[in-house]
Amino acid sequence: MIPNFWPPSSGTKAPASAWLSTFLGCIVACSLPVILILASLTVDLLIREHDKIEREVASDSPATRLLSPFRSVAERLSDTFQVPDAQQPVVLIVLLGFVTLLAIALRTFSHRSSVMAAVDTEQLLHEKLFHHSSALATERGLSAQSPMLRSFREQHLPLIRNSISQWLESFPKHLLHFVLLTAIAALIHPWLTLSAILASLIVRTLYMLQSHKFNSSRWLYKQRWTQSAEQMASLAQDAPLLATIHNSAETLDTFRSTLLTYRNSGQTLLGGERAKFPLVPIASVILGTLLLILLALGMLDPRKHLSLGLAVLWGSSMACAILSAYKLRLAWHALRKSLPMLHEVHEYLAIRPAPLLGSTKQLGNALAQGISAEHVTLQASDQQKLLDDITVHFKPGQLTVVISPDPCLAKALVEMILGFGQPSSGRLLFDTIDSKDLSNDAIRDASLWIAANGPLVSGTIEDNLWLGSPRDATVDLRDVTDKARMSQAIFNLPDGLQTLVSAKEERLSADLLFRLGIARGFLKKPSLIVAEEPKASQPAAEVETTRALLELRNQKRIVVVLPNRISTLRAADQVVVMSHRKILDVGTHSELLERSELYRHWNYMHFAPRPE
Repeated sequence: MIPNFWPPSSGTKAPASAWLSTFLGCIVACSLPVILILASLTVDLLIREHDKIEREVASDSPATRLLSPFRSVAERLSDTFQVPDAQQPVVLIVLLGFVTLLAIALRTFSHRSSVMAAVDTEQLLHEKLFHHSSALATERGLSAQSPMLRSFREQHLPLIRNSISQWLESFPKHLLHFVLLTAIAALIHPWLTLSAILASLIVRTLYMLQSHKFNSSRWLYKQRWTQSAEQMASLAQDAPLLATIHNSAETLDTFRSTLLTYRNSGQTLLGGERAKFPLVPIASVILGTLLLILLALGMLDPRKHLSLGLAVLWGSSMACAILSAYKLRLAWHALRKSLPMLHEVHEYLAIRPAPLLGSTKQLGNALAQGISAEHVTLQASDQQKLLDDITVHFKPGQLTVVISPDPCLAKALVEMILGFGQPSSGRLLFDTIDSKDLSNDAIRDASLWIAANGPLVSGTIEDNLWLGSPRDATVDLRDVTDKARMSQAIFNLPDGLQTLVSAKEERLSADLLFRLGIARGFLKKPSLIVAEEPKASQPAAEVETTRALLELRNQKRIVVVLPNRISTLRAADQVVVMSHRKILDVGTHSELLERSELYRHWNYMHFAPRPE
């Protein structure tokens, strides 16, 4: 599991940065005990007066043996480099500073590698979700997966990334810190170390008990706070009326009593877990004082042979060990919180697309009868119905507009006729051919999607016009751009059709980008065209864009639009109104304005003039 968080069945491995973070964490963990030992040895050399006691007591205690290798190394170095005794503390301080700088550098690289591992893991998840959602698009649709994918992007992946970074930052570094520093403290004074561990466990137990007690009663305080607020508002409003029934002093007393309840409940909720204080801090201070007393007694008792340096080493070792245990616990809780989300992502990625059997039939150059949805139901990824008993017909030579208060419903319908999403019941017919008998390529070759921004790709304008279609030298592109109502704008550019553009082109307006997608329809000549209109523009530009859509319709193509312009609604041959997963009404713009309240409200919300 560590540092690879994925189950073996997923086939996903931890990035190399995770292993690098683990390796550097081990080195950083080992450097802290060395720093503390060097610091304690430096303190001992600075307090040379303590040597008088050391000569009078036994020098074979475990605590003495702990520092003896460092003392012998220091003596050998001083003899080799002829360092006077008075300068040995200075040399040790320089050595201590060097080791600390090295540890800081390693700590920095370890932190960066843990962050890199978390970001690499998140990037890997994004890539897997991108490819997997595309693989499932034909079976499950795009809009059906949209809520789950949005939840993954906005909630699951950030939490997984942060928990992985926090865990790699803590493990194995803080685990090794706890083990090594506790071992050092036990060598210095085992019983005092055991007492410190027990004291920390007592404080933690008190903290957990108080937290549980507060959390169990939190809902009661919140309920009291809400109820008292509502009661105060009611009393303030009804006080003049109550005065006609009984003494107003009683109402005032009731108001003050309610206000006191509101104050006490709010103070408890907003005070930051008041129930923990002052018990936990008092217990911490008392136990810490007892430990310091025992440590002081060990220093004053010659039989214990605890020098000032050893006392500093023991105290700092235990403090860092307890802090490491606390950070490790926080990282473990964060990891446990993210593991269910990681499991949900793994379950989604484990879904295998159902094979399409019998997908051998092809569509002709044009659909004679059109596309029919007969009592179609489409399931969402969470097994909820996205479309429920949909029946609608899209005819060739007809401009159809699909609207819904929930844009996801309209998109689900048009995506389904583009081949993204198989009905769980009912039939989707292309002429007389069931969609289940058509391959993805067959539907894709017979359809065209026009986005609000074209879309535009890097290259020349001519390259963008032929995008997705084989080039034909006999086609007059000037005639195509005339039909798409974009010739004047294109040929006014310095290089005309050879003008280089990019995906983030700023020289072309939203209407021109959309009309470029319409021009592709004249070149590809698909049976089905689905267009997602850009936002409202200048009235004159909107009318020209709508005329370009009508030119496509006049070529006996099925044109389906997700509208954002009133001109398109007025020109549509039929408007499909959807709500609550069903089709509520079908008619022209004027017919629906007369008989559909939902359609009138939708038009008002989208096209009513906004006050300045």
